[in-house]
Amino acid sequence: MQQEKRQNPAVLRVALYIRVSTEEQAINGDSLAAQEDDVRRFAQDHGMKIVGIYRDEGNSARKPAMKRPVMLELLEDVKAGKIDLILFTKLDRWFRNVREYHKIQEVLEQNNVAWQATLESYDTSTADGRFKLNILLSVAEQEADDQQRRADPRRHEHSKQHVRRRQVRHLAA
Repeated sequence: MQQEKRQNPAVLRVALYIRVSTEEQAINGDSLAAQEDDVRRFAQDHGMKIVGIYRDEGNSARKPAMKRPVMLELLEDVKAGKIDLILFTKLDRWFRNVREYHKIQEVLEQNNVAWQATLESYDTSTADGRFKLNILLSVAEQEADDQQRRADPRRHEHSKQHVRRRQVRHLAA
């Protein structure tokens, strides 16, 4: 795959990633439009060149990245060398699943692409910063699990019963 040549290496080529999974987020100020306004303003204020806007509408950040079409498109552009930096507003707009985050982070690192949250601050260049990031991703994952459980308590009860049956079978074996 041929890497795209940069016209001006001093200007960062940025991808704007915005995601909303529920109507509630749109009502509470996390709408796609609000996120796009924020990341666009950040890029412009910092002299960055916007090379793509990736709108992940109606997809949970818990959904596997390889099943999110917009994420796949973004990764293809990363691999094609079109992007230096990915901007999003908050970490939970990017990922709410620790394992999925690390899979994508590996792809970004292999292609020398970084990411930045415009409304939060992270330093992944230190062991302490990476540790804090993992804690925050774990909290976001737990929040998503809790929301899912509250949204469909019958599904959660069915899941608990399934685990109990597996435990009983394991003990009997």
